[in-house]
Amino acid sequence: MAHSNVLQQKEETHYHRKNSRKYFVKNQLLTAKCETIDDVFSVSVQDVSPSGAFIYTNRKLNMGQEIALTIKLPNADDFLRATGEVVRIAAKGIGVAFKIIFND
Repeated sequence: MAHSNVLQQKEETHYHRKNSRKYFVKNQLLTAKCETIDDVFSVSVQDVSPSGAFIYTNRKLNMGQEIALTIKLPNADDFLRATGEVVRIAAKGIGVAFKIIFND
């Protein structure tokens, strides 16, 4: 029974990512609000894709740390909301792998 729940969750994640591809723009600098368990802050985001994004920040975040993003989409009043985790730490920011992309 647990195995089917894992498969269903993976299918739902894939579905959310597949239906969100229309929002992604490579190499465009976007603005976003980030939320962690103990902080809320604004950042610039680049290389947004169905699998994740690069966030420019000098805040100290840890590998594996959970983060929620609300990204302002270009030329629209729409936002992309996603949750993910820090998978890369670089001098200018962090790489985030999306876990869930919300379609509102």
